[in-house]
Amino acid sequence: MKYLTLIPAALLIATQAVFAESPLSARGYGKQIDASSVRASGMGLAAISTPDSLSLDLLTPANWGGLSKTRFGFGTFIGRTTSTDGSGNDASDEGGITGAGLAIHIRKGIFFGMTLTPYTLLEYKWRSTDTLDWATTLTRRQGDGGLSQALIGVSFPVRDNLRIGVAARPIFGKVERLWAVSFTETAANNASQTISDRYAGMGWSLSGSWTDGSWTGGLLLQTPLDADVERQAVVGAGGVAQVDTTVMLTEEIGLPAEVTLGVGRRMGEHLFSSELAWRRWGAVTNTAATGGTLDNATRISAGWEWAPANGPLDPFWRRLVYRAGIYTNDFYALSQSGHQARKTALTLGLGVPYAANKSRLDIAFELAMTGDKAKDGAEETYIGVTIGFNHSETWFVGRKERGK
Repeated sequence: MKYLTLIPAALLIATQAVFAESPLSARGYGKQIDASSVRASGMGLAAISTPDSLSLDLLTPANWGGLSKTRFGFGTFIGRTTSTDGSGNDASDEGGITGAGLAIHIRKGIFFGMTLTPYTLLEYKWRSTDTLDWATTLTRRQGDGGLSQALIGVSFPVRDNLRIGVAARPIFGKVERLWAVSFTETAANNASQTISDRYAGMGWSLSGSWTDGSWTGGLLLQTPLDADVERQAVVGAGGVAQVDTTVMLTEEIGLPAEVTLGVGRRMGEHLFSSELAWRRWGAVTNTAATGGTLDNATRISAGWEWAPANGPLDPFWRRLVYRAGIYTNDFYALSQSGHQARKTALTLGLGVPYAANKSRLDIAFELAMTGDKAKDGAEETYIGVTIGFNHSETWFVGRKERGK
């Protein structure tokens, strides 16, 4: 239990340290995040149907089964996004925490767990210079923040080949959007407006994990929810706030129902998996000025994992786990022309066991392209690496059971 003091701190900072700069993230609530673990990131996000005994799935409680161990999972990423729009090219570095979680074995295959992950990330910066008849203006638009989601739930076996997970799903976060105009050649007051929204809501999660010989399956259902919004509006002139109000909006914001299905098969040392995720964004009507029309979004993923059989005298490379994958998904917020941007990504991954194969360090690489400059107003290329670890310890187990 020596890692117990690290867990609350990691969960506390898990979403506060995340950021990602992207022109496309200005739409809706920001870019939606799908990765359930660093292992999944290396397999094209297709891991719901193929859980293992080490990786802690941050989004699917049904996958918390396995050995009678307490598992702690944590992930972080660094990357670079290159964006192209009508004004040219721009590159930005990004990084942060992808999530953290803890699953504790209680008794007889029952696990209790808590996880915290980003749900959407919003980070954009635009600058433009306009020449008027009487002045030259510099306009700046900027957005920061995003939504986070937590899971607090249990996972339990129904039969030898079927597990169920049930969890409460709090959604919370803050999104801030700034609009500012400055006059570079005229003695006029600069003007600005900042809208800060704080969100808080509650939904539910139901998941299932099934095995039948070499075949595996997974299911995740997320209920729709409405969240309360506290809005702070600040209007400034000449660097001084002229208006500063904070109110609770009478209209709640909506988040969609989500369904994810996965099928996998093990063939010797190789594991193949596929996944289909569908989010009913088109049914969300109360969006509290999120910046765009929303539409249903689909993700299709395929992944591969190779875990070579190895012995004490085998070379080091046979102790590693190798992964690859591909996925494509829709951006749920439409462009001004009504087009739905699409993201296509290739992934590679590597797992490095440690602590006598009871824990593992995972690394994932991703190359992704999103959007079309003509149809979506911008296109982006992302290159990044995600690093995480899953650590296992024996908690709350008697001596007789510990020795088995």
